[in-house]
Amino acid sequence: RSHILLDTSESMDYGSGEQSKLELACHIAASMAYLILRQQDSVGMVCFDKEVKTFIPGSSAMGHLRPILGTLGRAAAKNKTDLGAVLHSLAGRFRQRGMVILISDLFDKPETVLKGLQHFSHKRHDVIVFHVMDAHELNFPFERMTLFEGLEDYPKLLVDPRALRRAYLEEVGKFCDDL
Repeated sequence: RSHILLDTSESMDYGSGEQSKLELACHIAASMAYLILRQQDSVGMVCFDKEVKTFIPGSSAMGHLRPILGTLGRAAAKNKTDLGAVLHSLAGRFRQRGMVILISDLFDKPETVLKGLQHFSHKRHDVIVFHVMDAHELNFPFERMTLFEGLEDYPKLLVDPRALRRAYLEEVGKFCDDL
């Protein structure tokens, strides 16, 4: 039994290249669902932001790929995330042991995310995490005055990125190390 958990919060809408983090996450989810079904194993899928938006129960029939792909095709990034609460809620819903595949930018407090993931481990689920981040989030290549559009209820900010670069990169590095 596998459960794919897809973060559809507003921060997943960011993308500096040809695709957003959500589009990449949807490709990962579709690929994982296909591979799991190809092995004749059961797969279900959950889309969430601050709460569960879509819950597709598991099935091992190859035709089960159609509703999963349909849901992924309609996935839209909106609302804030509450990753910890969603993970705890789902850990309580998944009764039988299985594999949990989380696809997210993990933008929540690291200790909250880790406690949610530990809840799955405590229930003896195997956990795989795909940490999806955009290259610009990791490298912060901005040079000129930039208007950053806030996501997940944060305001717009007009800043000189050169003044922020070092502190931003330190914070992102610490965040990734903590996770």
